[in-house]
Amino acid sequence: MTAPWTSDRLLEAVGQLCNGTLPESEGRQLDELLRDDPQARRLYTNYMWVHACLYAEGGSLVADSATPASERPATSPDYGQRLDLASGPPAAQALRSRAWWVALAATILGVAAFSSWLTYRLTDGRRLAHSPGAAPASRGSDPAASSPAAVVARITGTHNCLWRDPHTALGYGSSLAAGQRIELAEGLAEITFNDGAAVLLEGPATFDVNASDKVGLRAGRLAAVVPQRARGFRIHTAALDLFEAGTEFGLIARESGAAEVHVFSGLVKADVLDAAGRAFRRIELNAAEAARITPLATTIAEFPADDAQFVRNIMPPVGPHDGLLADEAFRYPEGPLEAQNGGFGWAGPWFTTSAEDEAGPDSNSVKAGSLAVQGVVPVGNRACIAGHYNRIRRQLATSVGGVFDAEGLVENQDDVRLIGRDGKRVYVSFLQQVSQAGDGFYGVELHRGDGNGNRVLCIGNGAEGAGYGATSNVNIYGPKNFPALGEETSETSLLVIKISFGVDNRDTVEVFRNPRSLRDEAACQADAILRGNFAFDRISLANFDGRKTHEVDEIRVGTHFLAVTGRWGNNQGRLQRQIARRPDRQGMSVQLSVVRCPLLTAICTSKPNNSSRPPTLTYDL
Repeated sequence: MTAPWTSDRLLEAVGQLCNGTLPESEGRQLDELLRDDPQARRLYTNYMWVHACLYAEGGSLVADSATPASERPATSPDYGQRLDLASGPPAAQALRSRAWWVALAATILGVAAFSSWLTYRLTDGRRLAHSPGAAPASRGSDPAASSPAAVVARITGTHNCLWRDPHTALGYGSSLAAGQRIELAEGLAEITFNDGAAVLLEGPATFDVNASDKVGLRAGRLAAVVPQRARGFRIHTAALDLFEAGTEFGLIARESGAAEVHVFSGLVKADVLDAAGRAFRRIELNAAEAARITPLATTIAEFPADDAQFVRNIMPPVGPHDGLLADEAFRYPEGPLEAQNGGFGWAGPWFTTSAEDEAGPDSNSVKAGSLAVQGVVPVGNRACIAGHYNRIRRQLATSVGGVFDAEGLVENQDDVRLIGRDGKRVYVSFLQQVSQAGDGFYGVELHRGDGNGNRVLCIGNGAEGAGYGATSNVNIYGPKNFPALGEETSETSLLVIKISFGVDNRDTVEVFRNPRSLRDEAACQADAILRGNFAFDRISLANFDGRKTHEVDEIRVGTHFLAVTGRWGNNQGRLQRQIARRPDRQGMSVQLSVVRCPLLTAICTSKPNNSSRPPTLTYDL
């Protein structure tokens, strides 16, 4: 557990920062503290002032030293300059000394002025924007209002937000004014209006805050909750003008002008708009109904609502939710994996079924840190199978009344309750890495019971010379019919397995390796397809032969693609850092984006020495 920040701890951390000995993890925490706490920033500024003065005092002592110039070390980088200063006439020497002190004073004043200016920008500057006399801010600023009465909403939650304008001041707690536009490149932003309506905006999206009861979605998707007291709240797109109170719905607006509305509860009324923005038809949708509007053809298609397309909670609850039925993020301390029992959707802890004698059972272990691929947020630690006769498995909750039974996914096969009911679909995803390619058998396995003969599916380097791909011991096709998954490497891969359970156990498996999209399954192409009986009730991690280690992370089982690919950080072009949370002074939970504070990049890079010159201060702005 992280120790609370006290004055003593802050002074010690800033001292380590000046000495270049501050650990990176402590530095990140100090960044956040200085960003959020004005008192901490003042203490930091004062410390840096004293630090600069001490350097100056040390320099003056050296300059006034009675040591003859001829006796000073010849290796001193300032030897020639000091000799110049000492060898001149007394009047010239005094003049140079006074000039040096003037320069030093200007340097120290510059440090103080910069720190004061930056502190002002982080605190008072934002408050000034709220004053009646403040000039209207530019698009994306916080806030854009010219008076307090113009503030119509606030950002009440953020998760991995990346704004299109890198200089935007938007963030958790920001005020939004009428006429302000929000351009969210990535992540989630929860916006709560003064009348109680709440919108959860999912990037990428462009959103206009027109008034306290009227907004516009130019492109992107959102989920909205409109209580009864927000009667008259409207959301406008190029194709739709939605209105009605006391409802929950999701909305998608595409750049082409097409739109979709999905109603989760209540009644939604909407005017369908033509190319000129005129209403030509009114539609009404009840709970579980949806409509798609294509403006060019002026067609309206109605179909069942699909809430799996929308994020409706900025922080999902712990436990099954939104189609995610089982999750294992290995949030355990370093040490043996056996008997660990976290996550949800499981019927018991991890159990070692085999382990190499020489390596011992603890070679099935938990290692610090997460595996990571582009677009997936790492959480917790990771599983590491280091022994070479090792298998460890965990059983899923398929019992009567369990999460999979409640979802209607369980059927009996030979008196065993398995996930595999006809007509249902299940998705499994995980991160996988091996330290050395082509070094024997390993895999993430779906089992029905323990043992090789019960291995329903294996993703990894298959047995019997099948190579890297998808294999099965239940469905014996032969090595030639086991599909490959591309070139085997030692890089981390995201694997997504889609199982469509057919009649009479005629099931189809599609395997996606590093899918092109983490949001749109239709944009992904399967790397391997298998057919057979793939009902299962447990997941195993195996590593045999060779000298490699096999690592796995983020195992998820769900009923749709989005449930197992994750909804945070869906941009494949960058890695998302985890959300940071801390308690505020009233004990309430505050959500913070993880950013680097510019204040900590203004670091004094010099070290104490015998030089009479003032220390060099380098600012990385």
